[in-house]
Parts: sequence; C-alpha cells; structure tokens
Amino acid sequence: MTEEIIRRTTSICPECLQPIPAEIYVDPETNWVMMRKDCEEHGHFKDKLSIDPEEYIWGESFTDEIGSTIGHTTQPESVNSGIKECNEGCPYDCGLCENHKSAPNICLIDITNRCNLTCPICFANASAKGYVVEPTFDQIVQIMEHFRSMKPVPAVMLQISGGEPTVRDDLPDIVRKGKELGFTEVMVTTNGVRFAKSIDFLKQCMDAGMDAIYLQFDSTDDPEVWKKIRGVNLWPLKKRVIENCRKIGFYGTMLVPVIAKGVNDQQVGKIMDYAKDNSDVVSGVIFQPVSLCGRISFEELMDLRYTTSDLKAAINKHTNNAIHRFYPIATTAKMTRLLAWFDDMPEFGMTSHKDCGFATIMIINSKDEWESIEEYFDTEGLIRWSNKVYDMVQGREIPKPTGFLKGVNLEDFGAIANTVGKFIDEMTDLGYRQMMKAYYFAGAVKYVKHPEKILTSKTYQGFARLIASPNLASAANFLHTKNLMISAMHFQDAYNFDLDRVCRCLVHYGVVDPEDNTKTLEVPFCAMNTLHRERLELANAIRGQEAKKAEVIQAEIKELLETVKE
Repeated sequence: MTEEIIRRTTSICPECLQPIPAEIYVDPETNWVMMRKDCEEHGHFKDKLSIDPEEYIWGESFTDEIGSTIGHTTQPESVNSGIKECNEGCPYDCGLCENHKSAPNICLIDITNRCNLTCPICFANASAKGYVVEPTFDQIVQIMEHFRSMKPVPAVMLQISGGEPTVRDDLPDIVRKGKELGFTEVMVTTNGVRFAKSIDFLKQCMDAGMDAIYLQFDSTDDPEVWKKIRGVNLWPLKKRVIENCRKIGFYGTMLVPVIAKGVNDQQVGKIMDYAKDNSDVVSGVIFQPVSLCGRISFEELMDLRYTTSDLKAAINKHTNNAIHRFYPIATTAKMTRLLAWFDDMPEFGMTSHKDCGFATIMIINSKDEWESIEEYFDTEGLIRWSNKVYDMVQGREIPKPTGFLKGVNLEDFGAIANTVGKFIDEMTDLGYRQMMKAYYFAGAVKYVKHPEKILTSKTYQGFARLIASPNLASAANFLHTKNLMISAMHFQDAYNFDLDRVCRCLVHYGVVDPEDNTKTLEVPFCAMNTLHRERLELANAIRGQEAKKAEVIQAEIKELLETVKE
C-alpha cells in the first residue's frame, strides 16, 4: 500500500504551541488516518485521526459535494467584534476574524467555574485552580445580546455550562432571559447532582424554558469507573436525575459520556442500552472522546487516543452494525436551513468542518432491538432531495405544473397516495412556502423504503409527520418515537489541533473582554480550551476586594462535596 496524502492544514506544536504545517495522510503500515507535523525546535509529532480511512475520505468528499453550491460557509459579518485588531493571527487572537468561515450556531457561556465535584479530568474547576471566575447576571446578558445581534444570522442556541452551572441559584433566571432574547434552544450542561437532589430546582429550570439537559454520563453501574473519572460513584444520582425528569415531564435529556480509552470505553454498549431503556426521557447520546492534556510520548498517545471511528466500531459491535454511516454534521447544513426556512426563522447553517461532529439516528424496533435508520430510509437520497429543494427555494424557483411530481409515483405508496395528492392540490394556492412544503413532502416520500408500514410503525409515522410538516420542531419530535440521536463531538487538543476545523467552529465561548468589560469576545471552542482558557480566566478571576468572597465560595464547594459523598 502506498501512502496517500488527504489534505494539508496548519496545526500547533504540542510543546511551544506555535503554528506549524501539518499533513493528514493514510499510513500504509497501519491503514489509519494520521496527522504529522514538525516543529523546528521540538521535533516530529504524529497523531491518529481515524481507524477507518474509507469512511474518513467518504465523509470529506460527501461533505464537499453537497455543500459546494453554498461554498460550505456562513461567514459572519460581525468579525473582530470583540477585539481591537488581529495582531498575532489565527488561532491566537480572540474573537472572530476574516479567516473564520462559519457563523456560530451555539453561544456557550461558562456561568461559573465553581463545581460541586472535583473530577480528575476537568479543565474548568475552581477547586483545582484556586480562583473563581463567575460573570455577573448583567455580564451574562451582555454576552447573550452580543450573540443574538450577530449578522447575518445570530446564534440560535444557548449552552449554559461551567464549572457546574447549577451551583448558581439564578440559573432559572439566566435560562428565562435566554428564551426572552430569542434563543430557540437553551441547553444546560450539568453533572446532575443538584437536579438529582432537588426536583423543585429542576422544575424551576424547565418552567423557565430549559429545552435540553446535557447530562454528564460516563458509565452505568460500575463504581470504579465513576471513581476514576469523577472521583466519586455518581450512578445513584444519575438514575435519580432521569427519574426526576420523568416525574415532571421533561423529555429533553441527552446523555454525554466522555470516553477515555482503557478507562470507560467498555461502557459504550451499556450506556447505549440505558438510553434505549429510557428513551421516553432520553433523546440521544453525545459521545465525547477525551481530549488529552500535558506532554506524553507517541506510544502513550496511541494507547490513550480514542477516535470517533473507534467509537463507531464499538457501537456497531454492540448493536450488530446498526450504524452504516456516521454522518458529518455539515452534511445536513442545507437540510437544517430548509427546515428553518419552513419555520420562517433565520436560516442558520451547520457548516462545521467534517471532522468536528458526527451523528446518525438509530431506531429501536418493536422487538426493542437496535436498527439502522438506513433500513427504513434512503438517508443520502433524502439529504440530496433536501438540498435540491433548498436550492430551488434560494432561487425562488417554482416547480413547473407539468413536472411538479416528475419522478414521484404516488401510486407506489398505496393507502397514502390520495392523501398526498389532495394535500398538494390544496397547498399550491396558499403561497410559495406552503407550496414548497407540499413539493418537499411529495419528493421525500419516495425515500421511504417500506411505505406500506406507515400505518403500523411509530418510526414511519414520525417520519411522515416530519415531511408533511417539515420544521425544526417536528424534527425534534421524531426523536420521541423510540428513536435516538447518536452523535460524537471530538474536541481537539494540542496533538490533533487543526486550524481548518477551528475556522469552521460552530460553538463559540462568549467571554467578557478582561481589557474592556463592555465588550464580548467570541472564542471558538477548541481554541478556547487548547490555547486561551487559562489566560482569559486568570484575567477575569475574582481577586483583590473579592478575595473574601472567593474564600466563602470555596467553603461552599467543600460543603457540597461532603454532601455528595454522603
């Protein structure tokens, strides 16, 4: 086998953190996708990106192919809004510059670095760092308003994180303000300790408008795994969070496991099964292969590195190969825009780099078994159809009456054919948006593999509702018909850092500018955690006159930790 270079990019040296060129290639000996780079001062570095070169290369070509007509970009106009000027270049200046190619979909705010746990793998814990960073309510509102005012498309989702955001008693007020400012989805990232102990606080957050809980969920019933990753066995508390959600009717919980090779990778199947068994409350699982910090040898790196391709292999081993493809998030960019257009809302584009995030929907069948979505639908065909309709919408193209249903034979769909035909006839006179909904529905139906099951299968019925009333809400509801979204977000570290990925980041931290508190910095997620977090947090840390307050907070943390251990 000969070596194949897939692409070239810019990375950083893991030792000095200075920019260096990097190549992504298929290693002929291992058949892995690797990154290699050389620093003049610190030498040669390599890292593993994927154990499945075929799917890696497919993902790159498919993403480019379906995104080509929109340039795979939604560059924001409000570049450099949080800094005076670019002095050091990417990725060292904070804020968005002209090199950033994708507008942020998600505004991420660490509302505190305090926590009621002391997890060994955490990078944001006040107990470990010895100082507290906690923006005021007004500063949090400032950050939210900044992201909502971005042009041409504001951030549509708000992720409230930390530290542990539930240690702040004003969390419901923060959630409520986010909804008032127009964020369509407000998510709270949490270890669940307080939600487990206080169903009242959980309900306050739900009533304030919390749409989703991103619940840290690294294991099921193995206490040793919990102790290694989180320092204490959290299994009883995790189960109580799910029970409390069920009691109050909250159905938007995503399980978020951080997977560390050799520590809890054997828990992947058990976590999947727990999600399946609680799919009335759990909407999906977002796996996060652990980012690696500190200086380690290549051999240690290979022992610890766990890629999204490793994850897919582990899931398929447990589910009898139920994931045919792990689709890059960017492959749904036009579909997301189309659904937003049908909703008459800003057309945000999920134009991330193809290495950043992957997802699929897995079906739980009537026998309570895992099945692939490709057994039910032609997924790639539906994506291409959505892209075609979106392109028509962009050009304000009206389907020709003679060719309106060209290629769509409604007679193939038995009992639903007459209903579809009447629906289209009624809608064509109700405006362009309604007409295109009907057109989309008529074409999407042909990507159903067994339409005769539409009257007996909840999965097919959920899909029928989605394409008959295509919008973001019906897409979310599709996950409440015994289907689960299974996804992975592989965050970068200094070893696999890829500037091309940073320039397409969709998740941006909002941080008050320490040099000018009236301004907000927008920092891409992986750049923040690899390069900027310590400097910005130190600059914003509570010091001087607030030192006493920090001591009181640390005492509260200690008390909370004792409560958890009990």
